[in-house]
Amino acid sequence: MKFGIIGPSEDEIMPFIEDMSNKKITNLAMLTFHSGTYENVEVVALYCGVCKVNAAIAAQILIDKFNVTHIIVTGVAGAIDKVLKIGDTVISTEIAYHDVDEGILTEYHPWMESVYFKTDSKLLELSRAVIENNQFTQNDYFGKIVTGEAFISESGRTEIISTYNPLCVDMETASIAHVCYANTIPFIAV
Repeated sequence: MKFGIIGPSEDEIMPFIEDMSNKKITNLAMLTFHSGTYENVEVVALYCGVCKVNAAIAAQILIDKFNVTHIIVTGVAGAIDKVLKIGDTVISTEIAYHDVDEGILTEYHPWMESVYFKTDSKLLELSRAVIENNQFTQNDYFGKIVTGEAFISESGRTEIISTYNPLCVDMETASIAHVCYANTIPFIAV
């Protein structure tokens, strides 16, 4: 088992890199990949930069060059559901693009059954077990995440809620989920 961990910014990924041992750095496609181990598990972590294309490039390189078997997406997201407060944790159950026409993914390659990329059930189960067996100070939520290339205005927020009803929105996760779907790689976003 080998995990890839992707975050859009250095601040979001450095805590993972700092806790790794046996570190090695590889530079590819203007990205810096940090390989090592954490709790005896092989890990490759990097920050990809903001936007869907940067995230997709990073995910595909993790799969092709580093042979990761699972991908974890981590980072800050914008709250859409009013229940969320600063510091809360959202764990994905399913992910969609809010700025891609629904027919693009279902009527053309990759011919999906729905617009949602499903989070791996085993990773979800493990996440639920970790939360149940620990006492974290923040609130933890499981639900939908949507991705698009822009910061969301109030009118955009209303449209996203009526169409997708997600917990939060970001600029990278759906593209990583899309790459994982195409490569049959289990993923989860936190």
